[in-house]
Amino acid sequence: MKASNSLLLGLVGAALLVAGCGGKSAKPTTTNDFPPRPATTPTPADPGKVIIEKFVAAAHASKPAALWGLLSTATKQRVGPFARFRDHTATELAEGVGGFRDFKVIVSERVTPEFGVVAIDGTKVAEGTTERDVYAVALRLEATEWKVELFGPVKVKPIGPDPGAHEDVVAQIAAAVSGQAGDGTALVYVDGLAESPKIYGTKSNSTLVVNYEPALDAGRHTVVVFGTVGRQASATGWWFTVKRKPKA
Repeated sequence: MKASNSLLLGLVGAALLVAGCGGKSAKPTTTNDFPPRPATTPTPADPGKVIIEKFVAAAHASKPAALWGLLSTATKQRVGPFARFRDHTATELAEGVGGFRDFKVIVSERVTPEFGVVAIDGTKVAEGTTERDVYAVALRLEATEWKVELFGPVKVKPIGPDPGAHEDVVAQIAAAVSGQAGDGTALVYVDGLAESPKIYGTKSNSTLVVNYEPALDAGRHTVVVFGTVGRQASATGWWFTVKRKPKA
């Protein structure tokens, strides 16, 4: 697998360390270099895909115990004990990510030795309405197992375009990554392709910007943003549409 273009967020004034290649990947990053399990256990072709499929299935079937087993230790500490998780967070997950029916993995990549990111795009049923949506989540490696990382101190938020927006023209995509002080990594994927954003701000509060010239083509587009600060990570995903073709 091609290595991710990890962007270190250690910004001090104009200092910016960038690791990895520039520009778009040649193809969607739907494979990864997650480390293999012990030789006695067959290695999944894509551990990120395997865990998100299990996660969605457990949420859809409202199986709190199965969901609990897929969570990282840090996440369990935030949402536990299990009885509390079963009565609250598991219900929220069932109503949220559990609403996905037909979906495809659009991003699945190991980003650092400890963290990865996986995202899906597909049909989701919410409050009786069927819609297309995007869901992204960080993964944390614990021993040889990848676990879902949720509700941590790192916040990743869209700046623009807004989730679900219908824009005439889009020539820029932006997001914010914030967390406690510490070096970090930030990645932006647009339509499943890794981009090299410009990063502004500080170690604990950064803005990621991807500019396009010409503007994006007309149609639906997906965005996935992943960020780490210190030993914490988070991810978010959304979609928007562009109405007009870029001017020639």
